[in-house]
Amino acid sequence: MHADAIRIINDIEERCDTHKLLYRGVSYWPLCRLRLWTALMCTLVLAKKAGDPASIANTPPSLPNAGQVNAEFFGPQSLGLLRTHPNGRDDPLDSGNRTPQALFFARPEEYSDKIHGKAFAKTIDSVFENALTDYSATKLEMADPKAMGFDRHYPSLFLHLEHASHGVIFEPPGKLEHFPLLETALEQSGTGLHLNPAELTADMGKIFYYARIFEKTLRLMGPRAFFLSVYYHNIGMAWMLACSWAGVTSVDLQHGRLGPHHGAYTHLSAAPAEGYHLMPDVIWCWGDQTKHDIEVAKNEACTRHGGIVGGNAWLHKWRYGNTEGLEPPEAAKFASEISPRKKILVSLQPLESPINATLLQAMQQSPPDWLWLIRLHPLRRHTAPEISAILNNAGVSNFEIQHSTTLPLFSLLKIVDHHVTVFSSVVIEAAAFGVRTSLIGEEGRDIFKAQIEQGICRYTTKGVDLLDHVKEAALISQLTTTDDFMDMSEYLVTETLESIL
Repeated sequence: MHADAIRIINDIEERCDTHKLLYRGVSYWPLCRLRLWTALMCTLVLAKKAGDPASIANTPPSLPNAGQVNAEFFGPQSLGLLRTHPNGRDDPLDSGNRTPQALFFARPEEYSDKIHGKAFAKTIDSVFENALTDYSATKLEMADPKAMGFDRHYPSLFLHLEHASHGVIFEPPGKLEHFPLLETALEQSGTGLHLNPAELTADMGKIFYYARIFEKTLRLMGPRAFFLSVYYHNIGMAWMLACSWAGVTSVDLQHGRLGPHHGAYTHLSAAPAEGYHLMPDVIWCWGDQTKHDIEVAKNEACTRHGGIVGGNAWLHKWRYGNTEGLEPPEAAKFASEISPRKKILVSLQPLESPINATLLQAMQQSPPDWLWLIRLHPLRRHTAPEISAILNNAGVSNFEIQHSTTLPLFSLLKIVDHHVTVFSSVVIEAAAFGVRTSLIGEEGRDIFKAQIEQGICRYTTKGVDLLDHVKEAALISQLTTTDDFMDMSEYLVTETLESIL
């Protein structure tokens, strides 16, 4: 399905000279590519789930209004940086944080874990923590009262757009050059895909607006490199454009299983030699497989958007670093309470039908002493009541959601007997803890073909087979397989930072 989507996008690129698609001299094709990829995912992947027995609304979470936030300017007001004082405490920030060698950007939704009770953005903060060892580093977020009030393990500075825009000169609105060429290519593709030029123009205008402010921020702070995770949204693309203008190396940190076919990263066969301004210079990869997937079909003349193997810094922290405070007190209690039972971790994903027929059948037929640990996707944690209702209505009672969702993933992987998912990248993380996975979706079967061949995963569409997988997991030896998807070399994160900075 993902491969089909990429083929369609590449076909459109062959029909249209995408190098001509410019907005004020910047290619808007990456934004178009993203829109097409999103539409194709809805058509080829999400739409396939409509017939499953348990469907819920795929609505996004909302952040509560935190009210007034205790914040103050950090440095000159014209720089637009704010610092907060959670619970009246001063954060350990000094003037050096205004001129870091490495600048990191985090989004509120990335704070899915905690250390010593404080929020931790595992993808960003785990690399940020390593950078602090040998370099000066600062973490930025957008100033939003709804998300500034909670306590972070590593404090952030918040960029206040109104003040940061002081002295910035903005261009007048531009236009999408040669858009009719793209419309013709879309029509010729026979896919029924359409792009709204008014929406694209508005988004490019927003990207330019943010990018001019971010360019000022980068030039005043002067970092060598800028790190974020998930660049493909308006704010992320604006940072990429600003980095390009300011001469700062931009790095996108791998956040999950990208797979060999991903519209935001792979098969950039039409990329110009100098690359796209709206995309990162480098993609930090967990292992050689992702680096290969990104580069194998990329235009050889393009000098940007390649991969660099840096490993999974969060997993490295659990394997090699100081783990004090990583597991909350309730983790040990929970592990003790459920220790006599057979434990199956289920990694759900943001699909219209997160509980598919295979999983539901297996849960209904499983012995009562089995416990299904239902872990909700970070963007769907608010759907816990709906998931519970679906399972209860189906006569399933041997499941747990609250601790399975809120406890650190690796705390759970240390104690479970088996793992189940449609196509979550937890497959690889589970393997690092010696836990095998049952894949219950065609996407997982296609994405994890290499892992299936290695015995890390098995694919099934039948509930009875899923039950057999769980039973067999107790009879075969624990995984010791090394996987080129996840490079676990001990000093890899540090060495990769050194090569970038």
